Amino acid sequence: MSKSKYNKRLKKLKEEKKKTLKAKRICMWLVLVFEVILILAQWCVGDLQRMQKAECTETADAVVTDIENVTGGNHHIKTWLTIAVDKDSDFSIDVIKSTSSNYEKGQRIRIFYDPHDHSDYYIKGELKYLTHTRIVLIVIAVLWVIVCVCVIRSVLNEKKKQKSFDWRKE
Repeated sequence: MSKSKYNKRLKKLKEEKKKTLKAKRICMWLVLVFEVILILAQWCVGDLQRMQKAECTETADAVVTDIENVTGGNHHIKTWLTIAVDKDSDFSIDVIKSTSSNYEKGQRIRIFYDPHDHSDYYIKGELKYLTHTRIVLIVIAVLWVIVCVCVIRSVLNEKKKQKSFDWRKE
């Protein structure tokens, strides 16, 4: 092989290795950015729970008078509860949405609500509705950490190979 062909081939191999390494670095940074976004989203979910709990300072006791379960296909979507609020409360909504379908007619429930905005409420024991979201975000974050570690190791191994590879021996 002539020296000029060898040099051209060597240059082409180096450029291909650089492109591969650059692509892996871009992938690594994208994975890291996505991981940060997932962590921030999980903190925001926790903040939403704390904010709702802080704003809903008044309580109202009520009795469930009617239940309507809304389903989509085979899945439970939501439950609408028609309630009769005790007379000593100023809670003004008669039909409320529930995330659980475990209620029965005549069952007493406690509603926590914002005294300035009655549409901001939750039923005692149901503030956990964002817990499922947090669990999903944690699982996704752990999976992305594993992907991130694999990509970083791949990039570092590629760098080591480039440094240790002697182009003249080929």
